[in-house]
Amino acid sequence: MNSAFWRYQLILALLYIVWIDFFTSGGVINQLVFNFALFYPIGYLAGYRRHFEDLRTAYLAALSFNLLSYLIIYIGGIPIESWTIVPVDFVSLLFFLKAGMIVGQRVQSKK
Repeated sequence: MNSAFWRYQLILALLYIVWIDFFTSGGVINQLVFNFALFYPIGYLAGYRRHFEDLRTAYLAALSFNLLSYLIIYIGGIPIESWTIVPVDFVSLLFFLKAGMIVGQRVQSKK
């Protein structure tokens, strides 16, 4: 793993710690807003840097972070409220990550 992967993991962990107290209730809208708060900044940073490897690494870091969080929840015995929200979670992760990359690339190209 390269340093960008671990940098993205660190940023995701810090964002998770900051935002977890604000999004404690369940629901699809709450999950979407939480995913926006976590994954849009990573996409923006990767898009702003504009290297293909950073884009690929951002996807890998975000997906592994999300998978790891579900694994920790499952192993910890914390019940998942609705398993139907899990696919929505991963699709919104990809959507917000890509949206952040597009905006980051546009900002970088205007410099």
